[in-house]
Amino acid sequence: MKKILVLLILLLISINSFACSCKCDGDCSFSRVSKDAEFVALVKVLEYSNFLERQIDRYEGKMPYSMKVEVIEKYTGLEDRKILTIWGDNGALCRPYIAAFEIGKYYLIAPSKITETTETGTKNDYDFFTCSTDYLSVDFNTKIAYGEYSKKENQVTLQDFEKEIKGINFKNTKWFTSNNEKKFYKADTVTLLRLLNLKNKVVKLNEALIKSEQNKNLNYTELHFKPNSKLIISDTNILNWTDTQHTGKWKWKYDSEEFKLNIFYENELKATFKIISQEGKNIFLKTSTSATEIKVWLYKVILARIRE
Repeated sequence: MKKILVLLILLLISINSFACSCKCDGDCSFSRVSKDAEFVALVKVLEYSNFLERQIDRYEGKMPYSMKVEVIEKYTGLEDRKILTIWGDNGALCRPYIAAFEIGKYYLIAPSKITETTETGTKNDYDFFTCSTDYLSVDFNTKIAYGEYSKKENQVTLQDFEKEIKGINFKNTKWFTSNNEKKFYKADTVTLLRLLNLKNKVVKLNEALIKSEQNKNLNYTELHFKPNSKLIISDTNILNWTDTQHTGKWKWKYDSEEFKLNIFYENELKATFKIISQEGKNIFLKTSTSATEIKVWLYKVILARIRE
């Protein structure tokens, strides 16, 4: 009976938070949201760290305004802190109330980073968005996450989620990276970027410009992972916009279990990299032919070289 009462209270609180009148367009399930998130992790709630002064309807006592969480497992993103602060609703924001999160419980999260300090949160802390599914509750004993994982699934094992979120299908995809030394495969870390909306005519027309700007207006290398394991590598010189293709037989192989990418030259292993971070990111492109900014979708993967 007590559990039912708590659930009813949290449900009423959740309904109250929808006063922001937001709307979800398309797929807003955790599976979709986490693929585009800058940071995805499994966390444990440690404590409530701030409280609202005003009384929230149907909630006894002071409503927690933020919480401290411990990062148990990071799946994607560049966040390296172990303890994070996540802010909730104050009655007028499109966020869930922090009371919906229990101290000592575990959650899969794909939060948004707060970009500036205001009364609603501190810069570099995080928050959630009520109108999409950016967190799931986790039974840490069974290692199962519950909630709207996808449009068809209301649960997922942590093992299956890790495979999906970290899995990358390199087959028949094109990426670009820095080529200051023209031998990216000798670097300790490599950042690969991929343009996701090249079907947009404006994005396609400005493809080379976008790539050079993302590489700080320096030369870049393009990698085309062909379906037959063939790897086509070409260097682009932005001073005269010429492309030089690497000669010889280059090949690639990706181990989806270990998240390792192998690069071969003339059947000899040249380098092995492991994916240490991946995230989706958006930039906005201004062009002389368009009165509005064009959204460019990018996907970034950071690889660390494995030395035998």
